[in-house]
Amino acid sequence: MNKRKRSPDEIPAGPTTHNSNASPAAAELNESLPAISRKITACAACRKQKIRCDMPDGVPPCTRCRHRELSCVLNKSLQSLVEEAKNTDILQADVREIHTTLSAICEHLGLDRPNPLHSQSHSYNSNEISAPEAETNGSQALPSTANNDQEQTLPGCEVSPPGTPSAVQAPIDTYLDIAKLGSNSHSRSPGSGSVETPSNQVSRPRRYASQDLVSKGIISMTDAEILVDRYFTRVDSYLYGIGSRLHNLQRLRTGHPVLFAAICTVSALHDPGDQSLYEVCNREFRRLVSQSLFEKHDLEYIRALCISSFWLADASRILLSDAIRRSADVHLHRSFGRLWSCSGDARSNTNVAEMRDRVRLWYLLFICDQHLSILHNRDPLLRSDTEIAISWEAYLRRSDVTDSDVRIVSQVALLLIMSQVRDVLGCDSDTETRIPQTMANQIVHYSRQLDKWFTRFSSMFKPDPFLGDFPRRGLQLHYQFGKLYLGHQVFKGLQGEAIPGPFMAAASMAHDAAISIFEMILYEETLQANLVGMPHYFHIMLAFAGHFLLEVTKGYAEQLGIVPADNFILIRKVLTMFRGTRCVAMHPICRMTPGLDRKLGDCAAGVLAEFEESQEPAVAVGLTGGIVDGTGPTMEGFSWPGNGLFGTGTGAGAMGEVFLPEWDFGEFSFPGMLSSVMP
Repeated sequence: MNKRKRSPDEIPAGPTTHNSNASPAAAELNESLPAISRKITACAACRKQKIRCDMPDGVPPCTRCRHRELSCVLNKSLQSLVEEAKNTDILQADVREIHTTLSAICEHLGLDRPNPLHSQSHSYNSNEISAPEAETNGSQALPSTANNDQEQTLPGCEVSPPGTPSAVQAPIDTYLDIAKLGSNSHSRSPGSGSVETPSNQVSRPRRYASQDLVSKGIISMTDAEILVDRYFTRVDSYLYGIGSRLHNLQRLRTGHPVLFAAICTVSALHDPGDQSLYEVCNREFRRLVSQSLFEKHDLEYIRALCISSFWLADASRILLSDAIRRSADVHLHRSFGRLWSCSGDARSNTNVAEMRDRVRLWYLLFICDQHLSILHNRDPLLRSDTEIAISWEAYLRRSDVTDSDVRIVSQVALLLIMSQVRDVLGCDSDTETRIPQTMANQIVHYSRQLDKWFTRFSSMFKPDPFLGDFPRRGLQLHYQFGKLYLGHQVFKGLQGEAIPGPFMAAASMAHDAAISIFEMILYEETLQANLVGMPHYFHIMLAFAGHFLLEVTKGYAEQLGIVPADNFILIRKVLTMFRGTRCVAMHPICRMTPGLDRKLGDCAAGVLAEFEESQEPAVAVGLTGGIVDGTGPTMEGFSWPGNGLFGTGTGAGAMGEVFLPEWDFGEFSFPGMLSSVMP
């Protein structure tokens, strides 16, 4: 016999029947709810594939989604509506009680009574309800504020927690659930005060959102307008327009004070006329970041950390580490799959734009991490992101790809090659192990990959509306940086010994790349015009190219067929141009120029000492290219200082009287990278 469905009158009364204050609207809703004859037990992914969904504990994720690391969503919206409606009246009573207590406190303190909640305007007629009843929906506004930095979940959907290899629920989730029970019971005790909850932690930054650089009197509104305008019309283009969607001063000030401080700091770094403006902005930005270490923030906070990591060299590693940690909290690395899934839906243009922005931001974090890995000779934090390694070609083939996207993807493709170089040839700065000569063919392979990379992307680059032809010239610089980084590896562990024969081609390639880098800086007007604005990765690689060129000229000029005078003259001309570049004292150009100048004199003195010891005409002609007189050798226009300038010695102490003070790069040191070719 077929079972007869029970009518609504036969359904047992739920908890709402015990509440005397149940509203008529809630009762009417309960009466109109349909009866649920079957419960949904399969997740959306398994239902879509029409396969069995094995969910042993009855909660996501299922076995298939956990094994494939998919997002397991149990869509039971109608089912949840029936179940959750039973507790609506109890929640309404609690909210009314809270509102009544809050009104009494405000009246006692002489403060304005709290405003009625929005439910008053759409739940009942205004002439038929009392003030407490109008507060019913007040709690609905709280979750959106408290969880603004977490992923939004669809109403009526049960989303699985972050998966772990051994359990459906992470151990930390169990601990937090237990701790929450303890805090809830403690918060109900008299005199316990407010309890620190995750929602409090999230909302605290919003409480002080109005306290920005301008409202605190750190900078004037005029300065803020100039700094923000300079960033969005000039500086942001170097970072592929990652902040263009927030080009609104008032929106930055009220909604994203940390991003506002980061933009002002980076922009002030490019203002040669006001050192103090950069100092106050940088100080406030560091203070905000330090105070926010244990706070939860949204995507724009990660954007602020990302932007500052590209330009603030002395803090980039710390800022990037925090940005990567927070990006994992908001699942930024999963944006690729979501972008592909929502691209086929014509109705989801907003979601596509949001996912594209998240993908671009994740790409930039990867790029910055790889840059710092190269500069500091360490393993990257994002070491094994398969989505980046696999998805960049598919992203490049999208129909909505922009010129900025092409520039971003070109960097990703280049850094993937350079990361292979680092992994194969090693990056351990504590050892001076020589590269086996059998690696010569591998170096040739990577060199060809760099050639293919440059050939492919050079034809795709177009002039930028704000930067002109800088993207194409920057591509050429990155190509030479890659050749230099690859070729310099063969000098590891030589300790002044001759370059092995199989590595001669790679050594010459690195030397030629360093020469090309300095010639481009000296003769390309586009690069000169953008020298101050480009991110610090360019400047530090320029410093390394200068170091490498001087050391190779000093130690391997004869073996590589180098004319020292040509290299020294080239470097001196570039340093003269650097000294004439207007920038603040903390800019990388100002910080590296004195050191390279001193290094040039050191190498010049070393070559001069070798010449004086040799006293052979052939060596004299080879080194100087001219006649040697008593005042010092002359190298085709490069005048060597005589003993009267350096004194009787060639050590650091003697040169310290002539050149600028002891070179201190701070963050501009290259552990391992420089020690492999320098004493």
